[in-house]
Amino acid sequence: MRNTPEGRQRGAGNLGCLFVILILAVLGYGGYRIVPVYMDQDDFFDELLLIAGKGTVQRWDDRVVRRQVTALAQNMDFQVAPNGIRIERERERPEIIVVVDYSRTLEFPGDYEYVLEFHSAAAGNFGW
Repeated sequence: MRNTPEGRQRGAGNLGCLFVILILAVLGYGGYRIVPVYMDQDDFFDELLLIAGKGTVQRWDDRVVRRQVTALAQNMDFQVAPNGIRIERERERPEIIVVVDYSRTLEFPGDYEYVLEFHSAAAGNFGW
């Protein structure tokens, strides 16, 4: 008696391997496109903290803060809606909180677009 199955299929293992490689390639490409955006978002937040800190120390008015945040967003290729920047102040205190809603649109093959939306809030203080 031989131990060979009668209905053995040939090529099924190769097809499964190609399928796994295809899935890994798609995930790798997605990561290649999306991870840098999240790294830019982290840099954007760091710069936003600097703007909030300078705005607090130098007592900038809201227009100057908005102008600084808008310029930062343009430099980092983020889109900010006109009402996407809010500056919050407490009474009789110089500290400001800058809240920004912003996004970046990624284009993928096949005319597929995906919009990554972010929300950041940075508080400027004197370090107390």
